[in-house]
Amino acid sequence: MRELTALLKKEISPALGVTEVGAIALASARAAAAAEGNIKKIHVEMNGGMYKNAFSCAIPGTKELGCEMAALLGAVCGDWTLGLECLKPVTEADADRVKAMGIDVTTAVDKSKEEIYILAEVETDKGTGKALIEAKHSNITKVWKDGEVIFEAETKAAEAEKPFPFDTVTVADFVDYVKTVPSEEIAFVQDMIDMNCALSAEGAKGAGLSIGATLDAFRAKGVLGDDMISRAQHLTTAAMDARLAGLPFPAMSIVGSGSHGILCSMPVVSYGRSIGADEDTIRRAVALSGLITIYSKHYTGRLSALCGCVLGGGSGAAAGIVLLMGGSAAEVAAAMDHMAANLTGMICDGGSTGCALKAYAGVHAAFLSAMLAMNGTAIPHNFGVIGSTAEQTAKNLGRISMEGMAPMDSTIISVMQEKR
Repeated sequence: MRELTALLKKEISPALGVTEVGAIALASARAAAAAEGNIKKIHVEMNGGMYKNAFSCAIPGTKELGCEMAALLGAVCGDWTLGLECLKPVTEADADRVKAMGIDVTTAVDKSKEEIYILAEVETDKGTGKALIEAKHSNITKVWKDGEVIFEAETKAAEAEKPFPFDTVTVADFVDYVKTVPSEEIAFVQDMIDMNCALSAEGAKGAGLSIGATLDAFRAKGVLGDDMISRAQHLTTAAMDARLAGLPFPAMSIVGSGSHGILCSMPVVSYGRSIGADEDTIRRAVALSGLITIYSKHYTGRLSALCGCVLGGGSGAAAGIVLLMGGSAAEVAAAMDHMAANLTGMICDGGSTGCALKAYAGVHAAFLSAMLAMNGTAIPHNFGVIGSTAEQTAKNLGRISMEGMAPMDSTIISVMQEKR
């Protein structure tokens, strides 16, 4: 039980804007702090997934987009001590001022790196600073000043840390945990609920694609109803619109992604409140959703060619909704399989306002998956990518993501680079 609590706590954290933009800014800010002085030149190398996800992302608090502006604003205005919220101090006026400085900023994709990797180099009138991020979005592992290492993460502690036994844990273990864990042990889940609901409230005022406002407009015309699915889609997409449009409000992320955090929490919260569930019950359902999201992402990777927001966060949401409907581990597993059968193949073409559209589809799929499971339907195990168990299905999706779709990821990145 303690291991699962620790896993959940470890993977949940606040993030301002899309985490890839924040990570690039963080590396640049740390490199600039190491170099000191007036900035002359910035160069950032990163893995393909990082580049892809940040390419069209809005910079929080500004009207700017993308990798180069994230690096520039991070180096000049960012506060690296704030981690993934390092751009919190940045305003639109800062963006205008920084652009006028004429600093040379370049970025490149290191095709040899598959996991999260960012190497930022900042040249100033006092020297050169470099900072390296690896494995996780905020994990600064090494910092240099004029070629000399001035910081290196303690690898011994990391090596001594016992890895979570994903290959031996089951969906039933997750369900049993959330049903029996003491309430106070998962009280921190309320922070995810509160932060993402607050973000949704800001997005509902009008941001990004304004999906929530569009739904309201057509509901007023009598075209749409006001049911549990449409309410969940409204709450979820409003938060997605706010985050992806760059509004200066944080999301509570999971596995390094605010979008995953939104999708794994908001549909569950919406449904729980629709049926009058108490807050402790809702927290337990969100905790299950979070654990299923983490489990799924362990196999598909943190940055992949598959849309992890929908297949990870959406599968988690389906599991949480099943729990609120009174389902057992068998129904949770069936709902996870339904999500895989439905949405496997949805690509990730980077973090952008379009992610809210995918989230809209993901919420609908999560409810359909949950309802089918609760109605006694389970997709046959000999269907396509579906495994003999939900756990095997998750591993199959990992293979598809890592082996089968890697060439597609390269093509997507190539298409993006041709736009520059």
